[in-house]
Amino acid sequence: MSAGVLNQDEIQQKFIDADPPRIKSTGDIRIKPDPSSIDLPLGVDYYEMPASCRPSRDYSVADLIRTHHGIHHQLEAGTVFLPNKVYLVRLAWGLELPESICARSTAKSSIGRLDTLVRLVADHQPEFDRVAQNVTTDLYLEVAPITFRLQVAPGMALSQIRFIKGTEDLCTVPAQALLFEDPPVLVNRDGTPALLRPSEGGDSNAVLLSLDLSPDPELTFAGFVARQDQTKPIDPSVRRPAEGEDDRRYDPKEFWEPVSVDAATRTVTIEKDRFYIFRSKERFRVPSFLAVECQAYSESLGDIRIHYAGFAHPFFGLERDSGTPLIFEVRGHSVSTILRDGDPLAKVYFRRMTNPAEKDPTQIYNRQELQLSGCFKEWPK
Repeated sequence: MSAGVLNQDEIQQKFIDADPPRIKSTGDIRIKPDPSSIDLPLGVDYYEMPASCRPSRDYSVADLIRTHHGIHHQLEAGTVFLPNKVYLVRLAWGLELPESICARSTAKSSIGRLDTLVRLVADHQPEFDRVAQNVTTDLYLEVAPITFRLQVAPGMALSQIRFIKGTEDLCTVPAQALLFEDPPVLVNRDGTPALLRPSEGGDSNAVLLSLDLSPDPELTFAGFVARQDQTKPIDPSVRRPAEGEDDRRYDPKEFWEPVSVDAATRTVTIEKDRFYIFRSKERFRVPSFLAVECQAYSESLGDIRIHYAGFAHPFFGLERDSGTPLIFEVRGHSVSTILRDGDPLAKVYFRRMTNPAEKDPTQIYNRQELQLSGCFKEWPK
């Protein structure tokens, strides 16, 4: 097995079926790994924190909770996390990483699209969302809703974790090498190879993704903006019902509005303190032997914050000649900011898998266009 991202079979063998298991759980692990990651379930304890905070090399999560007077609560079905508060949830699992494997975490796509910041916190790890090799630790999740109230429960997954043999640098495909992938990994809507725009600042491994302000062919508008008058909690685990079941998904018009784009200038104004959903011009066709990680491009784009679906699995968009766009989550801060069609908003890295992954037909975003979280019904036409 070479350096790279572990696939679902390797996660199962090395972390769940290992003797003893490297994922530490008091009960059976029933979550099935995805092609390049596994979901992290919430546990039964959480702490209301005064602010966002993270450990250091000589500071554990328990030290953080004690020093900053975290208020303990039991997590129960129907617990509601309120906007503009910070919660630290103990996950149902701990983790034991061997010498050769490190871990990287990110929020699930459905959670980022609800304007909720979710970050993995581990003992003595100074960075959010990262666990170094050869570390044994409990795992916690910092959860900070911003626009909507979030309804959670034990066992619910808000984040996912990816395991990497070696380091990210060892398995990253240089941007120039992507030009030789056949079929191309990034395409335009018509299926032709997309122009690979290199990142500035000497990062030869990153490729830029740009904002698409053209109207979505089905919806006839370019983006969504969250309403600010909604107080109903959202359960992110709600999904499309099976045949014969009641549809518990939410009416999107109660929570969202279409975005208005200036057709003459092909621009959109990001208003302060508002949250937006857009899509990328570049469209992905990820083969079985690659996985994708997306990062915010730059802090110099204006007074906005770019969220993103941090991981894209093998096979993302592969079954369509036109590929699948990535979803951008954009939040305005203190002043309004104008964005243009084609502005770079994120950079992506393509990581080699240790071995090709197997296709997972349950992935709900592989054929997405401009799409809200899966807990919402389709936008009415």
